[in-house]
Amino acid sequence: MFLILLFVFLISLFWGSFLNVVAYRSIHERSFFEPRSKCNFCNKTIPFYDNFPVISWFLLHGKCRFCQKYISILYPIIEILTAFILTSIFFKIFYFYGFFIFSINSIIYFISYIIFFSALIVATRTDLEALVIPQIFTLWLTPLGILLSHFDAIEISIYESVIGAAFGYSVLWLIAKIFTYFTQKEGLGVGDMELLAMIGAFLGPIGVWFCMLTGSFLGLITASIYIFATKKNTSTQIPFGPFLALGATIYFFFQDYFVCIFF
Repeated sequence: MFLILLFVFLISLFWGSFLNVVAYRSIHERSFFEPRSKCNFCNKTIPFYDNFPVISWFLLHGKCRFCQKYISILYPIIEILTAFILTSIFFKIFYFYGFFIFSINSIIYFISYIIFFSALIVATRTDLEALVIPQIFTLWLTPLGILLSHFDAIEISIYESVIGAAFGYSVLWLIAKIFTYFTQKEGLGVGDMELLAMIGAFLGPIGVWFCMLTGSFLGLITASIYIFATKKNTSTQIPFGPFLALGATIYFFFQDYFVCIFF
């Protein structure tokens, strides 16, 4: 069992490295089909031996080999995060009573949730780096979530998926409108609404409700600590997408416990 999980973890590290590339290129409007990664500063092609997930970043002390400019710590963080999440999904879906059991349905489930969590991870990375959540990872995937639910490729029905998507978008839209009306300031971005709609399409209305509660609570605590520690004013923009993604992740892995407690 350990060797299987280790193998999945290592493969997932490389997938996380790929998601880093996708996130960076989507922010900077660069083609996903460029053959080789290049340094963001000196534009030199990165050798294959500097492209190993996590290890290369630490061996290079977080700097480009050529220009010595610092490479964002988001790279190893996203790689490790991806590996932990995908390995946990693998364990949750395939592990039963001491054995890994594979079937067509469970493999389809696994692929479906890899798509979902890959989108969450990319959205988290782009929101943290540029306060942007590209629609290709949210709004464009919402119909896919509904389609997958129709073919029983995820754990909710098509009705739950449709209601979850509509509820996810509309509840944040309403909150944003109320906030703007009373403060005359922009609060939540459209990207957050589209992200929660996508989450609703994959997790249903209960998942949206949980994400809202968890994301708001964690976001408020984190923002308060950040503003207090950095002495910034309360108008400082704080990315909300990562907290929604965190709420979705917690709900996915522990939803049975929460449903039993609250319902």
